[in-house]
Amino acid sequence: MRTAVALALTLAGTLVTACSAGSDGSRTLTWSMWANGGEEQQVWQELADRVSNEDPQITIKLETSSFDDYFTKLATRFGNGDAPCIVSMQALRTTGYTQGMLPLDDLIAKNKFDVSDFDKSVMDGLSANGKQYALPYDVGPVILTYNKDMFRNAGVPEPRVGWTLAEFESAARKLTGHRQYGFVAAPQDVSMFPMVLTKSGAQPTDGAGRLRLTTPAMTQGVQWYADLAAREKVAPRLPAPDPAFSDREFLSGNVAMGTNGPWALLNLRNQAGFQVGLTTLPAGPEGSRTYTSGSGFGISASCPDPERAFKAITLMTSRKQLEWLGGVGRAYPSRESAQHAWYDNAHLAGAREVLEAANATAIPLRTTKNWEQVNRQLNQYGPDLFNGTLPAQHILKQVQGQAGQD
Repeated sequence: MRTAVALALTLAGTLVTACSAGSDGSRTLTWSMWANGGEEQQVWQELADRVSNEDPQITIKLETSSFDDYFTKLATRFGNGDAPCIVSMQALRTTGYTQGMLPLDDLIAKNKFDVSDFDKSVMDGLSANGKQYALPYDVGPVILTYNKDMFRNAGVPEPRVGWTLAEFESAARKLTGHRQYGFVAAPQDVSMFPMVLTKSGAQPTDGAGRLRLTTPAMTQGVQWYADLAAREKVAPRLPAPDPAFSDREFLSGNVAMGTNGPWALLNLRNQAGFQVGLTTLPAGPEGSRTYTSGSGFGISASCPDPERAFKAITLMTSRKQLEWLGGVGRAYPSRESAQHAWYDNAHLAGAREVLEAANATAIPLRTTKNWEQVNRQLNQYGPDLFNGTLPAQHILKQVQGQAGQD
């Protein structure tokens, strides 16, 4: 890592890419962010512009890629020592990218920056080995989204907070037919593991960074989840490895229910051609359980102007900007003082009850340093599992072994 940083600091071209000076004394900070669609890209560009308007000494150049490609590209840029100054980071993946990021603790202390308003769970998720690597902009539990039109047309009562797995399975069966399905299941981490948690209580790690995919409870939970497609046929089969499968199927109107989070409100509201409802994940033997996660903004270790970058990310995560992000539906704000903006503009009946109930039982999804590899392999082998070709025990053992944690 020292070699990569030194290289970044000695190559003029790299410095220009990461942080270039303007004639007015401002510096352009490059910011890398994921965006799945034009609406999201417009929101992030506006955030960059809002920060520049607030502090004319800061100009932010936005670079975006799809979420599916973002972390692979980021790892390459960290390795080359030419990462952008401002990097976006998801709590689930923080531990795998700290080698390319600057710990923020000294800057927080030096600037006497108050972090007490941020949700503690996502602050913890964006830290590793006792160091803070990013300031969060959003947080939220995984919940269930549903197509109100499909429920109404099928004469199925809409799910209420606290409903059970038995009620979920019954509704999924009633909503399946005529090339439509009751639910969409997919092997991605945020889609699958919350449902497994509420079904069997199993977690993919032991909380200390060790992968635990082959326990009886995990195998049982994943098999149940995959069988919603493979055996019960209340979910569409997965034709090929496709991280966008779940969202695409839901937005197309082909499925009645899917897992998602409050961060998806913008896309759901703008792209769905139907009324969207929200509810908690169905309750299993230990009640309704779910995971919470979030994302934030950090600074690359190769950034030549970390002080200015830190000022930028404090403005990006200020109450003012998070109220705006919450108001347009792109983030359930990480600052507790800004969360009212999400509720004020959600325009979804019962949203507050659902989010508060989910938050009451949500726990952080703890992951491993090589979590990106684990998630990629789950996606790769997903079709065999969700189409019934191979059992969960076989697939999970294979992923566990390839992760180097037999």
